[in-house]
Amino acid sequence: MSLETVHLWVGQHPHLAGLAVFAIVLAESLAVVGLLLPGTLLIFTFGTLVGGGSMDFASTYAWALSGALLGDGISFWLGWSHRQRIRTTWPFSRFPAVLERGIGFFRRYGGHSVLFGRFFGAVRGIVPLVAGMAGMPAGRFVGYSAVAAALWVPVFLAPGILFGASLELASGTTARLVGLGLGLIALLWFAVWLTARVYAFLQPRTRDLILMMFRLAGEHRLLGRITLPLLDSEQRDYGGLALVGGLIIAVSFAVGRLFAGPPLLPVTFDAWRTPEADYGFTVLESLGSPESLLIEFGALALWLGSRRSFVALAHWLIAVTFAWLMAWIGEHAFAAPPFDAYLLRGCVAFGFVATWLAPAFRTIGGRVVYAFAAALVAALGFARIYLDHSEIPAVLFALLIGLAWLVPLGIACRRHCEAKAASLGAAPLLAASLAVVLAAEAIRHGPADFAHDQRIRSVTTAEWLADGWKRLPAYRIQPLGRPHQPLPIQWASTLAAARADLEKQGWRLATPLSWVSALQWFNPLAKPEEWPVLARFNQDSEDALRMLHPVGDGRWAVLRLWPSRYVLTEGGVPLWVGRIDLLEATSRFGFLGYFREARASDRVDAEALLAPERMPDLLVTVAIRDTGYRTVLIRGR
Repeated sequence: MSLETVHLWVGQHPHLAGLAVFAIVLAESLAVVGLLLPGTLLIFTFGTLVGGGSMDFASTYAWALSGALLGDGISFWLGWSHRQRIRTTWPFSRFPAVLERGIGFFRRYGGHSVLFGRFFGAVRGIVPLVAGMAGMPAGRFVGYSAVAAALWVPVFLAPGILFGASLELASGTTARLVGLGLGLIALLWFAVWLTARVYAFLQPRTRDLILMMFRLAGEHRLLGRITLPLLDSEQRDYGGLALVGGLIIAVSFAVGRLFAGPPLLPVTFDAWRTPEADYGFTVLESLGSPESLLIEFGALALWLGSRRSFVALAHWLIAVTFAWLMAWIGEHAFAAPPFDAYLLRGCVAFGFVATWLAPAFRTIGGRVVYAFAAALVAALGFARIYLDHSEIPAVLFALLIGLAWLVPLGIACRRHCEAKAASLGAAPLLAASLAVVLAAEAIRHGPADFAHDQRIRSVTTAEWLADGWKRLPAYRIQPLGRPHQPLPIQWASTLAAARADLEKQGWRLATPLSWVSALQWFNPLAKPEEWPVLARFNQDSEDALRMLHPVGDGRWAVLRLWPSRYVLTEGGVPLWVGRIDLLEATSRFGFLGYFREARASDRVDAEALLAPERMPDLLVTVAIRDTGYRTVLIRGR
């Protein structure tokens, strides 16, 4: 998600953000609900917003603490009120092991389990319930719960806070590659974990679900016309699949029209781009190309044809036809397709193969096949977003369409396809076809094809003042998010000269972050100008100059300059692009002092701080872009 978009939204709706923290922590602390909710991941996200300065730590801590205490209290009350009836109540009657795990934990640690259990997700919501069932005194429980929550909230927010604070510092070439690799690994792990959990939940209930669908088909005539052919192996299911496919297409078209417009989650990885990563993700993206789908279709069709599994071949043809038809509709019915055709093709192809092939892998478990397919789809989606070929909503919409199609298709295939169709021998063939696709794309390209142009360009002073200033970057490209922050300053000077000119007007060099200067954050006697100011990146360059100027009321203006990769022809004087942001001096707990960025609505007037009367030794010109942004051009006399 675009951090800039999130920062702006959180800044405009701090109470809603706090309520979201409260609700998530409350749900995470409830019995049963906490097991189903990826609360740790969500809390990490909010910690990232705190570290990035979008959310205040004290208020976030208070909201999270309140949610944790209320969640524990509700679970304790349920256990106290219902006692032994809990065992016979769903879901514990269905999954007694969940409750027994909490009981065993409570027996082992007694009252301390309320304190310890808060830090273990498997029993976090169950232990308060068990404490209530055991008749633990309410006052004692509240004491343990308060201490546990007070310690747990900062511990679980800390990783996100550190990540958010250091995100801007992780834009060097090596760090970018490492960061992208870790991000991809985390996404693949989550996809595999989620797939395994869903499979473990559905697999033992498949028979009951099919029987329920049979019953519903008999009770509802219209529903039966659609679902009964898919379920009854004695009936042809092609008509039912056509109806389901048509319904999915109609709903997708309507939803796409409804939400047409600018992306809701504008994310870009421009600041993380490297030739090596571009090359790797371009190769990976080929898994969803039309050529890839054609090769996979041909390989599996030959296998099924050779084994005379014509019913399975027909279902494979139906699956691929739907994916191709949806891609065609997206390209011709929308100016900007609401779903990603590449990901939809990959999702349908890998999903069908996994559904068809899973029964042949009983020895290692069908979940392995599904998890592998999920990892491929997740990697493909990540590649599409990284290469700026798609947006997060389009990827998620394509994934939703693909799953909506794969569920009825998978049921129909399992009920109608020949038992001999699935075979371990098909796996190497399909793997080889994927290898051919990747190898062909890898041979066709190389890292050199994606080398970024880092040449230094020159422009004369007259050209720069006339309209050459428009060639310089107009917006700052951050580690995540679309170019959003304007760069309203262009400065023709050496850094030493620019620093000297600013110091004459009361600006002072900001303290850079180091192990020594970081101690000033914890020094109650330190002045704000002694606190370190974190670097900010524009593309892959750290701000080369960082200057502070007090503006009153505990606020400081910070001027940053980044290289523009342009120089003036006369003397090779470098051109810098920059902006001025507003920092607020903040103190916490009587000893922790630091700068945080002011709200986006509180902007600094760069023209006022760099006005000609303030800078008599410089020539200051104001130019206006077509978008309305005013740009201050500064050069020496």
